[in-house]
Amino acid sequence: MDETIYRELKGDLIRYATVLVGPSDAEDVLSTVIARVYRSGRTLSDLEAPRPYLMKSVFHEAMDRKRQRRMLPLVDQAVEPADARPDVFDAVVGLPIQQRAAIYLSYWVGMTSDEAARYMGCRPATVRRYLHLAKRKLEGVLDA
Repeated sequence: MDETIYRELKGDLIRYATVLVGPSDAEDVLSTVIARVYRSGRTLSDLEAPRPYLMKSVFHEAMDRKRQRRMLPLVDQAVEPADARPDVFDAVVGLPIQQRAAIYLSYWVGMTSDEAARYMGCRPATVRRYLHLAKRKLEGVLDA
């Protein structure tokens, strides 16, 4: 059962981690999250809602890594959506990690603020604030 859950969610979790920490650390973030679940004595099938739990855990692990390093490197070669303009994509990877997560979940995945908040472990109003701040920073690029 756990193997099925992991295979089903791995692609989305790796893409999300890649947007947050870059391709070189994405697999490490996911491995850390999965190991933490098992160290706690639980399994993936024990989780009531594995997808939101793991997405939130990936976000928090990315934030922990940022705090540990004091300066999280920008995503160097994150998987760019096929229809994204390179200038917009480059501007997005330059955003703070919380704003990057909100942009990714809201616009690339298509989640509502309520859904994104559940995955980020914050309130919907906080997600909307991150989106507002990100849009302000991206205004010049988006208007071009």
